[in-house]
Amino acid sequence: MKKGTNKFLKRFTVLLTATAIIAVWLPGSSSLIRAATSEKAPGGIATKQNGSDSPGPMVTNFGSPVIDGNIDEVWKQAVPVLPVISSGITDTTATIKTLWDDRALYILAEIKDSHLSAEAGSVYERDSLEIFLDENNDKTKDFDVDDLQFRVNYKNKQSADHGDLNRFYTCTKEVKDGYLIEARIALLKPPVNNKVLGFEVQINDAKEGKRIATLNLFDKTGSAYADTGLFGNTVLTGKKAGTISGLNPYDLMNLVKYAKTIKLERYTNGKTVEKLVKKADLILGDKKAKQKKIDQIYSELNLSVRNLKHSDQGYEDKECLQVPTEYKTTDVHKGTIERLDYSTYTYDNDNKKLEKYLNVYLPYGYNANDKSKKYNVLYLIHGMGENQNTIFGGPGKNTELMKILDNMIADNELEPMIVVTPTWTNEGNSNMFGLVQNFHNELINDILPLVETKYNTYAASASQTDLIAARSHRAFGGFSMGSGCTWYNYIYGIDYFKYYMPISLYCLADVSGMGYEGSSADQMAQYLASIPKKAGYGPNDYRIFCATGTDDMAYGGMVTQIDSMKKLTDSFIYTADLSKGNMYFMTLEDGTHTWNCVNRYLYNMLPDLFQD
Repeated sequence: MKKGTNKFLKRFTVLLTATAIIAVWLPGSSSLIRAATSEKAPGGIATKQNGSDSPGPMVTNFGSPVIDGNIDEVWKQAVPVLPVISSGITDTTATIKTLWDDRALYILAEIKDSHLSAEAGSVYERDSLEIFLDENNDKTKDFDVDDLQFRVNYKNKQSADHGDLNRFYTCTKEVKDGYLIEARIALLKPPVNNKVLGFEVQINDAKEGKRIATLNLFDKTGSAYADTGLFGNTVLTGKKAGTISGLNPYDLMNLVKYAKTIKLERYTNGKTVEKLVKKADLILGDKKAKQKKIDQIYSELNLSVRNLKHSDQGYEDKECLQVPTEYKTTDVHKGTIERLDYSTYTYDNDNKKLEKYLNVYLPYGYNANDKSKKYNVLYLIHGMGENQNTIFGGPGKNTELMKILDNMIADNELEPMIVVTPTWTNEGNSNMFGLVQNFHNELINDILPLVETKYNTYAASASQTDLIAARSHRAFGGFSMGSGCTWYNYIYGIDYFKYYMPISLYCLADVSGMGYEGSSADQMAQYLASIPKKAGYGPNDYRIFCATGTDDMAYGGMVTQIDSMKKLTDSFIYTADLSKGNMYFMTLEDGTHTWNCVNRYLYNMLPDLFQD
């Protein structure tokens, strides 16, 4: 790369706003897409030339491209920027362009890569484009509800670490020397000229099943995934008075695609949704369709999908429905987050005293003085590399999961409950597996007595007898290594908890040498079946709700373990109809090892808690 080119690159900062919608090409929609033309946008303004190492803002001009994998004339109005290598060694290069209109941010990535790879187990280690967006441009370290991290690989497989994929639409195409990606991100607020967005893009370059390099526009540390303050900026400009945005069929296309994945025969009003899907397909195939008609059918279909009602028929598999977009973005009656400090011990040979804290979600309307109102309690725990602030962010924060809980409770989909988020980590102790295995001691001896006597729960006191007596009003769940904690808590704390939600990790216990027969998964299943039997509990006395995604690194291990558990029908009665059984395993097609997917699992699982 020429020295002058490198100097030129430092003057640009890119902002990308992405909408997350599971994007696929829908049959019958090409005529509508082809008709979606945009008025020619005015030319761009120059980026800041400040002569320093800090790049000025990237410029995003007004225009509505058609997202179909073909480069429209309107893209000539966009200012190209070139990401540079931020890690590794590669000859892969890329050109990035952005546009905006009244509804969305658009990104075009033309990537020259002679070797394409998508076989890695982790989605970020595949040849792909990542888009980071901070719509409010408040540069908070933690990702807030306006912050996105979307990813799409050259095969058009999408994933998201942060943000609602219902707002993301993409098309990809392999070309002679690499691939190109067109992406659209629906914006939460109407954009205007001179609006500044926090933005970053990253090209993941993979070879033979692993990532070998990354290219970025602004972040040279490779840490934008953990800090929105590392994003650059883009300035929206170029919209003239009276300029009209191009047609938007994309929201409807994504909704139709999702509706077609739902097993509509399970719902009493499934036929209504089926008819609306057919109607939407006709509109999407009509090149003369107007935006008003598209928006109308979108509203009707969205409302019908939101109001699906289960029939009385029982089904074996639990369906993983989408979280309504409004549940992730709309504030209703807000709950509150409290920090609770406590003392505990390491519960090892040294048994050192520790000072720790946890966070507590209290639902809207919780009144500490109203002792007549009792609340069920969910203990929810994080994964590796995370902490007690991962889930709710701490007091004063308003994370996506908190919004989901608030909305579910407000819509009477969920009985108000208390959610406690502790951490299994101990400062100065790097023995991750030992900490996960040992956490149940801290949980039962220190956390339960504190939480359930401070708040209005069903425990009459902190005595062991009273805590055990309230087990049917208590649940424990966790993601990744938190799922490991969940399985261990089932093993050691079944007297205290009736409900368990292990997400994206199988049980880590060592059952070798215990005398069980069969495969390692069969032996694990036999061991897990022995736990409630030894404690005197029957299948109606415990519930296990498991989940993971098909693109999650834990998928294979969980499938193997669950299949072995399903064979032991005297202990694990597998069904989504909990009037007939006590366990299910919910899977999400293309789901990855991220909290973005976990929140969707929880949306589907939480209403099944405390129903006995």
